[in-house]
Amino acid sequence: MKTTFLAVIAFLSTSLRLTPDSAIAIAQKNEDKRNLPINQQIVEYTQSTEIKPSVISTSNTAKWWRYTKEIKPATRSGDDQLVLVNKEYQLPQSYAPSDLVLASNAGIRKGSGYYLRNILINDLRNLVNAAVADSIDLSIVSGYRSYNTQVATYNHWVSINGVDGADKISARPGHSQHQLGTAVDFSSSEVADGLGGSFYTTRAAAWLYANSWKYGFVISYPSGYESTTGYSYESWHYRYIGVANAQEMHGSGMILEVYLDSKN
Repeated sequence: MKTTFLAVIAFLSTSLRLTPDSAIAIAQKNEDKRNLPINQQIVEYTQSTEIKPSVISTSNTAKWWRYTKEIKPATRSGDDQLVLVNKEYQLPQSYAPSDLVLASNAGIRKGSGYYLRNILINDLRNLVNAAVADSIDLSIVSGYRSYNTQVATYNHWVSINGVDGADKISARPGHSQHQLGTAVDFSSSEVADGLGGSFYTTRAAAWLYANSWKYGFVISYPSGYESTTGYSYESWHYRYIGVANAQEMHGSGMILEVYLDSKN
């Protein structure tokens, strides 16, 4: 439990835009974690069985978390709702949204600590209001992250899990959807506004999965598609692609990775 607590606190600290030096200092405090098996570290990070040992494979034939040998620039602007950012396509280091506003403008709890693009605020407000009407509580626990913040975040997880372990749960700089300002990590009072594993057990997670597309938000890394997305299942991580696009994607039956690939 101590390992879990420290790991989560360190991650939230980097999400709040600590400097790389601060992130390194936190990582050094967790030096003893380096001796843990990667599977154990990641399961502790998720606090539950959300990322199952059978999914976190160490087999040399199942390295679904690896980046492509050739990294390419994103084919659309970072401002484009349909830009593909993954383990093949990368945003430039200089990219930052020009319309960032506090997430609290959408009426979501804990929103005063995070920024998102203004383009999604009205739809996020509608989503939050609909959730409240269904007696569902939602909070935000991560939003926009700059390229430099992602450097600190990724390096922290490398210091704990090594490169392969980090690549399963954290994006390298330039490859994070959070740099777009349209990715939201949700939580709920059901799990004390925690980030990670236990969220998938909540009513909030079930409600989001069933309803978020109506408001332009879709889950980025669904369960069972690790070999397609390159990331372990994240029940809390949603990306805004606009209502019309989300409705089209939902109707197609595609997951986000496949849908965006078809548009780029």
